[in-house]
Amino acid sequence: MNRSGSISIARGVGGAALVLAYEAGAHHAVSTPGLEGLGLALVLAPAAVLALGAALRSPRRFLLLPLMAIVCALLWVSRAALVRHYEWGLFLEHVMFNGALGYLFGRTLARGREPLCSRFAAMVHGRPLAPEIAAYTQRITVAWTCFFGAVVAVSALLFAAASIEAWSTFANYLTLPLVVLMFVAEHACRRFALPNVRRSGMLESFRAYRRSSRAGPIPFR
Repeated sequence: MNRSGSISIARGVGGAALVLAYEAGAHHAVSTPGLEGLGLALVLAPAAVLALGAALRSPRRFLLLPLMAIVCALLWVSRAALVRHYEWGLFLEHVMFNGALGYLFGRTLARGREPLCSRFAAMVHGRPLAPEIAAYTQRITVAWTCFFGAVVAVSALLFAAASIEAWSTFANYLTLPLVVLMFVAEHACRRFALPNVRRSGMLESFRAYRRSSRAGPIPFR
């Protein structure tokens, strides 16, 4: 394995570890009295890191960085009120993230657009896609759209009707395994739905996704 491949794997492992640590910390804060401050910090930290990175890369950084400092000062002044309702921040993060993923898949199903899974398949099999592959990848794009929609619906239902610990268990401990299970189930179904098509492995599919990411983000419009 070359150096770039090792670095890519190390970054992936590090990113996965950070996500798992974040979710474990969020659930611990929610389920442990007296850790409201930790919960609020976990709500604000991802947005702060993303905003800081965007500001540093922007040509208007000398305007954006002072503006971020003002926002941080206002958050600090309002911390007492924010701490009392930090669960809403965790909930909104979970719903907005999964809702954005659902929209990312769903928007490509509009007339005249290429379904997102068809785009990934074209990176593996080339263009034009065989009709059976195109039809299958369109259905899978629908399935992923429905999946993320269901995650949002269950999250909202649990947050509204169940205990905060029950919601946190679903959001922090079950959502990611469900995504992995969905991916594995789709890969298994592909063997039966497309028996005569060369099957791409999970690693090859992941590499196709990485190539798509390097080519540029999919516009939200």
